[in-house]
Amino acid sequence: MGFRIAQVAELARQMNFTPTAKRARQLANAEELLAQINPARGYPFDFILFRITEYHPKIKPTDLTAEDGFTGQLLTGVALQHDLGLLIEQVSDGLNLCSDTGPEVLTIEQVGRRYDVSPKTIQRCRRRGLAARRFMFPDGRKRVGFFALSVDRFFKSRRDLLGAAADFTPIDDAQRQMIQNAFRRLAGRGCSADEITSRIGRRLHRSPVAVRQVIDPADLALAVRPLKASTRRKIVRAFRRGMTISELARRARRPRCSIRRVLIEWRLARLNQYRVKYFDDPLYHQPDATDVIEQIAEAEELAAPTRPEDSRVPSGISPALADLCRCPPPAPGRERALFLKLNFHKFQFAALRRRLDESRLRWRDLMQLQLHRRAAVRTRNQIVTANLRLVISVARRHLRGATDSLTDLVSDGSVALMRAVDGFDFHRGNRFSTYATFALMKEFARGVAAAHSRARRDGDSELLPLLADTRGELPAARLAERDHVQQLLSRLDEREQIVLRAHFGLSGTGRATTYDELGRQLGMTGPCIKRIEQNALAKLRQAE
Repeated sequence: MGFRIAQVAELARQMNFTPTAKRARQLANAEELLAQINPARGYPFDFILFRITEYHPKIKPTDLTAEDGFTGQLLTGVALQHDLGLLIEQVSDGLNLCSDTGPEVLTIEQVGRRYDVSPKTIQRCRRRGLAARRFMFPDGRKRVGFFALSVDRFFKSRRDLLGAAADFTPIDDAQRQMIQNAFRRLAGRGCSADEITSRIGRRLHRSPVAVRQVIDPADLALAVRPLKASTRRKIVRAFRRGMTISELARRARRPRCSIRRVLIEWRLARLNQYRVKYFDDPLYHQPDATDVIEQIAEAEELAAPTRPEDSRVPSGISPALADLCRCPPPAPGRERALFLKLNFHKFQFAALRRRLDESRLRWRDLMQLQLHRRAAVRTRNQIVTANLRLVISVARRHLRGATDSLTDLVSDGSVALMRAVDGFDFHRGNRFSTYATFALMKEFARGVAAAHSRARRDGDSELLPLLADTRGELPAARLAERDHVQQLLSRLDEREQIVLRAHFGLSGTGRATTYDELGRQLGMTGPCIKRIEQNALAKLRQAE
């Protein structure tokens, strides 16, 4: 497990060299800050640095706030939670703390027994802000531990991560009996054990692990086996073809909740494949952010001026490309509103996906995720469509005679434009057209280099049949080709002739020699031999 933010990794390295007393104080500051981090917000690194080290050379400490006291790139709260927890654990390792001195310290097992949670849940809590240090325990081993006061404070303030208050209280006899009766009833309907524990856990605000622990092993045997992977794939394929959940349940002889769980897991796996990169904005964290951003986008769309030259079609292009040029480029205000809206939908998608609990996931949660993703894709397509004129303009400047097709260049440029949309930070005040132009020029330059590499490989492949030694009796045409090859090789210097003859099997041995073998024979390295061969082949191509 490594750091996600390079600045926090460097801060942890520097804290290991501070005096012990100062390091302990900074560690306490880091734990206090970790308890206050909101995973859905962004924080400037200057603020994080001051809160931990109490040092900032540029501005007064009284002016420091998380909202508007700092400038610079914002660090996501979820990444900060992960890295601050890792910083606390690594820095505390050098303090050699003892578990039996000072405040009460709990191990992972003790936390699980006290709060009725599993070790997996504790690990999830550590990623969400539960501070852990490394202590020396009485058995002489150093391992992870938690201050009891920190654990109590975390569970009281972050119950939304683990469930309601019932998650932290023991299961009484009445609730145990109710869980067992519900399990037997659902098992009689054909549900699997995982489905039953998940449903009971949602109803009682318990984790499925806690529910499963109170089920009698004999009752667990009553539940049907989970669906096989092949059966799950068939269910998904049938659902995508239009079959309803009720029809799938009848065919599989399973309750609808089993079919719904299969489809939920399939849809969640697809949504988890999307990598979302967004640029945070303070507006996104306001309660009325959705309405405000929609109003900004609508106002800019109505206020956008239209000029005749913006819809003018360039001459000399095909009708298909001409249609792409009819969409005018966005005005600066409209462009900023679109990027504000795009990153907001990405932010909502990422924030909701982080909050999802797979054991308590519902179909409407996935539909909400899907709505955010579709809104982001729709907004990105608007930006791409409005900038296709730019792609065509840059592509026409990179045409290389009759060997290139403008349509192919525009196709490659459109893909580069989509990547540029995802990587553009509209907070910097630049126009997207400037950023996209450099991205397109880089893409087309990469295409030129690839074309040259392919041409060079094609030239080498054309020369290889001429250099091959077929040996034995040769017809007159082959003898003429061999003489021609010998004539070409005579134009090279001695070292280049040796390299080509040996590497292509023309030296009389009938075996091609590798670059490394040639290098050992000539007292040179393999890459150097390869460069000599490439230069020699280039001379032969020019001679032809």
